[in-house]
Amino acid sequence: MAKDNKNMEFYRQGMLRAYQLASEDGIEALEKELKFRNITKYNGPLLAKEVDKGIDEIKTLTYSTILTMAVGVLYSEFGFGKKRIDRFKTAFDEAAGGLEEGIVTWADICLNIEDLTGFRAGLLEHLSPETGMIREV
Repeated sequence: MAKDNKNMEFYRQGMLRAYQLASEDGIEALEKELKFRNITKYNGPLLAKEVDKGIDEIKTLTYSTILTMAVGVLYSEFGFGKKRIDRFKTAFDEAAGGLEEGIVTWADICLNIEDLTGFRAGLLEHLSPETGMIREV
């Protein structure tokens, strides 16, 4: 009985959220929200725009973390100075932009590295065979 009450409360909250979205941002925003939820199978309390904002923050933090580690290793282990680090960052940004724009996938990058160097990136095991992008684990 308590489970039914809880489910009904979630239902009411969802209906209220849908009503607020449609009345504030229009029916198109509600349609976009429903499409997002159907594609992602997400049924949490956040709206798609709130989820997107969180994803963008995670991407920014991940980019900064990886770049910082790479630059630290290039400096301390390989003697890179400012000029070479600036060139590396430019190339790194271009590669990240290619991913962001959909020009290349993670699978493209991993397979290219493996073909050229023989190094098999562990990331390859977590990629979708259909899209070449990171899949749910």
